[in-house]
Amino acid sequence: MASPSFDVTYREVDIELVPTNFLNTSWPKEPIRLVAKNYLPAIAMLSTFVFYYLVLVPHVFPASKPQNNESTKLRHKLRNAHNLIMCLYSGMCFALTAYYLFSTNEIYSLNAILCTPVEGTWLRPLSVTFTISKIVEWIDTAFMIWLGKHPPAFLHKYHHATTFWLFCLVSNMPGPEKLGMLLNGFVHLCMYSHYYKSWPKKFVPLITILQILQLSFVTYAWTVSRYQCPTAKWAQGPHQHPLEFISPYAMVPVYLYLFVVLFWRRFVQKKRKGGDGTKGKSS
Repeated sequence: MASPSFDVTYREVDIELVPTNFLNTSWPKEPIRLVAKNYLPAIAMLSTFVFYYLVLVPHVFPASKPQNNESTKLRHKLRNAHNLIMCLYSGMCFALTAYYLFSTNEIYSLNAILCTPVEGTWLRPLSVTFTISKIVEWIDTAFMIWLGKHPPAFLHKYHHATTFWLFCLVSNMPGPEKLGMLLNGFVHLCMYSHYYKSWPKKFVPLITILQILQLSFVTYAWTVSRYQCPTAKWAQGPHQHPLEFISPYAMVPVYLYLFVVLFWRRFVQKKRKGGDGTKGKSS
């Protein structure tokens, strides 16, 4: 079994997918790991961006729009099922991460959250599924193109094109990895529950406010982690692999800015028509 002090590296990914003590059992007898050398991880992450932004959104999704009422009705049913499943899944990730942080007493110390490794715990396989779910969320875009009245906005497309890439990088630091599942999981629980069954109009702005708060906090956590945990191996990552460390700043702060603009225009200036205007728009 790998030592719980093992850290993920930025460029040569050797990440524990399932620990030996998974769910406090002897299965698996050896940890299941993913090993990818050199620039393969970066190529994979960039490829998902290109495939989503340049292939799926402009070509594949529009070409598969429903052609009749029966097909449209079926897509509506599938969208409802998708929103419910993602709502339940997001809630599960939030609840399990919260339980983990309380059971380990990490919840009472930001330093413990930021510095205590995820490797060797059952939180690791949960984190892997959470990263993969960022590709599953591309289905949101498909339903928006198939059934929506407006094309996806830049915020939606850029967000979905980069979140898988982002969460792959987030795994390099235990604090942002945990906070990603905790905070993003809670926000998506709220968001998908609204998509499934619309919230009362007066509560809808809360979803965007929560997005802004969680994006602000995880940016802070990513920035200070290396100073809070100077002896960790991954704390040297920003110096050894500056491009990988800087990359999330081209993602999360951009989301943050766009969500602030969205909130101001939609809920303060009220320039947009059609009620709360958030259903099918935020991500």
